[in-house]
Amino acid sequence: MKIETISYDKDIDKIELNLCNEDRVLQYYMISTNYNGGKKAIKNKLLPIIQQNKTSFGLKNGNISIRFVVNCNGEIGLFRAKSINENLEPTEFDKSNIDYLISLVGELDDWYVETKKEKKYDSYYFINFKIENGLITDIF
Repeated sequence: MKIETISYDKDIDKIELNLCNEDRVLQYYMISTNYNGGKKAIKNKLLPIIQQNKTSFGLKNGNISIRFVVNCNGEIGLFRAKSINENLEPTEFDKSNIDYLISLVGELDDWYVETKKEKKYDSYYFINFKIENGLITDIF
């Protein structure tokens, strides 16, 4: 099974992300792309903001995954969201909540892009938000 590629879509993307090689965007684990401090640093940065704003997702349970591209310069964009409920079935969350999460992820600006064979590559990355009783309880 091939993981879906993300291409620029003027109707969805606010800015076009400059890629080093549009024909070869790697998975994060193939090139060691990561946020400095890892997923723990992402959680420590975003979860307090979300909890302080008391962002509510209704009374739903599930996960929202934000997938995006980290280019060879450590810039991010081309955000896509998918949601599942507690039974792992596709579900919908309010678009304003999804947009809010994407805007928070878009502010993360401390990405590490590994150099391999004297070259840096674009890669995909994802962040999951766990929702229980309408509140985000974990980020991984």
